[in-house]
Formats: sequence, structure tokens, C-alpha cells
Amino acid sequence: MRWNFFWRWQAVTAMALVMLVFDAEETRGAGSGDNGNYAGLFVGTGKVSNKIVDVDGFADWGNPGSTNKINGPAAAAGVLAGRRFDMGRTGFRIEIDALVGSMSADTDKLDPTCGDETASARIRWMATARMGLDGEVGNTRVFLAGGPALARIVNSVSDIDYGGPGCLEGNLIFDDDDSFRSDDTRVGWAFGAGLEMPLSSRWAVRLDGTRFDFGQETYEVNASGNNRCGRGGEFRPCTYSLENRGNMARLMFFYRFGQ
Repeated sequence: MRWNFFWRWQAVTAMALVMLVFDAEETRGAGSGDNGNYAGLFVGTGKVSNKIVDVDGFADWGNPGSTNKINGPAAAAGVLAGRRFDMGRTGFRIEIDALVGSMSADTDKLDPTCGDETASARIRWMATARMGLDGEVGNTRVFLAGGPALARIVNSVSDIDYGGPGCLEGNLIFDDDDSFRSDDTRVGWAFGAGLEMPLSSRWAVRLDGTRFDFGQETYEVNASGNNRCGRGGEFRPCTYSLENRGNMARLMFFYRFGQ
């Protein structure tokens, strides 16, 4: 259902862009479109590079600060709109973009003994607003741009208790007290660089790379305090910290509306 909605939304966006194209002024030669508004569609691929730290050594018993990386592939599609202000051979640009896709990762290494605790991170959608500069190299523009980013991020740890003599044997039960799930909109930043080449007087293709970072958040498990926070620790809620970061390369086709 979510993907059906996504493709319908992309189709509506594409139709809107086509309507804007027909409403725009007629093409006025190869030099036109260098200064003004532009909009396009893109696809991207990359990697989410998250990290979770068992601050108190709760899952990795007696090893406070135990760290696990939560890496996974990312694929997304989205839309972008911007405006370029011509300054001769350089330009200043302002852009906004939005994307959705498959951007998630997980690990079952929090408890290295039994693997009964799983950490996961997922980015549902992301939007950025960027400012930057560009310069001409032949008929190619090289640009740098960065700014604030907004994303819907789901972070979680799930603990499965077991009743048998070995790990994950016997009566398996989800332990809500030793688990957490956060589904929040987070603020971070994005920075990218790329190349643009004209395909015609109005159309252009872009290849860019983006680094995004939504910082670090802390979460608690063992909410009831019925277990110790690590070997010899206190009976209290225990802390995890989780970082949400990643990289993405995007291929984009966009239309320049001109002066």
C-alpha cells in the first residue's frame, strides 16, 4: 500500500512538472535557462551507516560502551526544485528536495552470546533545504551545496527471552520491558557535491553525492529496573545511544525554466 501511494505521488508530481513546462516561456537558445528556476526527478542509491552503543553493557553483559554498526543498502526516488542566481562564471543556488524509499539496516549482535536482541534503524522519508555555489568547467557545472535536513526515522531494539537450556530455545517471549521503539521526525543536516551537464537548452542531467547526518539519540531499556545495568551495575533503566547517518548518490534529470 505504501509503495502504491509512493508511485501515485511520483506520477502526480511528474504531471505537475510537465504542466509547468508547457506553461513556461518558449526556449530562447542554448544560453537560456542558466539563471532561474528548475525542477526535476531523481533516483538514488547508497548506504545507511548507523551505530548503536550499549552504554551500560546491558546486552553485552559487563562490557559498557560495546558498539555495533548498523549498516545497510539504501535506494530512493524523489523530487527537487530550486533557483539559480547567475553571477557570471559562478552561481548561487537554493534548493529543496524530498525522497522516500528503502533505507534500513539491522543487527542481531547486541548480545554476542545468544543473538536474542536485535537493533534496527529505518528512514521512512527525508527532505532537505540547501544553499550552495557552482562554477563552470567547460560546459559542465561543478557545485557544492548543504543545509538542514528533516527525516522520519524509526529506531528500535527488540529483545526475545527464551525458556530453554540454550539460546533461543523453549518458550520464546518478546520482552517489552527490555525493548524500545521510537518513530519520530528528526532534524539534521545534508551536504553534497556534484556535476551538471546540459542535454539541451532547457534540460540537464546531474550526478551528485550527499552525506546526511541526524545526530545521536539516547534510549532506555530495562524500564522497570528489574535487572542490573551490566555486571555489578545498578538496578535501573539502562541506556543505548544510536546514531543515524548515511550517504547517497543520485542521478537526476531536470528542466530549467529560464530567465
